[in-house]
Amino acid sequence: MIAQDTLFGEQIYLHTLSDNDVTDRYVIWLADPEVNHHLETRFKQHTKHNILEFVQNLNQSKDSYLFGIFCKDTKLHIGNIKIGPINFSHLCADISFFIGDKNYWSQGITTEAVDLVVQFGFKNLNLHRLQAGFISTNLGSARVLERNGFVIEGCYRQSRKYGDHYEDAIMTGLLRKEWLEHQKSKKAMGNQHNTSV
Repeated sequence: MIAQDTLFGEQIYLHTLSDNDVTDRYVIWLADPEVNHHLETRFKQHTKHNILEFVQNLNQSKDSYLFGIFCKDTKLHIGNIKIGPINFSHLCADISFFIGDKNYWSQGITTEAVDLVVQFGFKNLNLHRLQAGFISTNLGSARVLERNGFVIEGCYRQSRKYGDHYEDAIMTGLLRKEWLEHQKSKKAMGNQHNTSV
């Protein structure tokens, strides 16, 4: 399902991935233990060919959108964010994300990417609910989701294996009405900041 528009933020923009975005850099990201530590893709050996198949399949999907995360200044592809599968009966969807280029870690980019895709889900797709999971030790993803208004809803105890031990998977959700309230709060805080001396 190819998105119609590019989604623009302050530091980044999101755009549907094309075949040309499947580069050696992309393959290296998925093989890097620091990048893939919390990704399910770490269990598979990746090549340009199977990544290209993945991208093409999602672009043809009727219930998912795969966006590349691109730096506005350099136009460089630095990661991905996905919304889907979308349940059109219940108007809800999963989101997942990663930043592959470690030069762009800890700069607020993932928070911005999630904000853009959440807006897309609620405004463009008219969804009622979005949900996302993270591993309990992945504090970065926990912060990103919290900043975007997601609420912890549950825990799948020791459901993810890491070497010789297991970790919990934390599930979060965000309802449209909560997102609208979150947007109002952000706007009010911005107005207070702008009027302060």
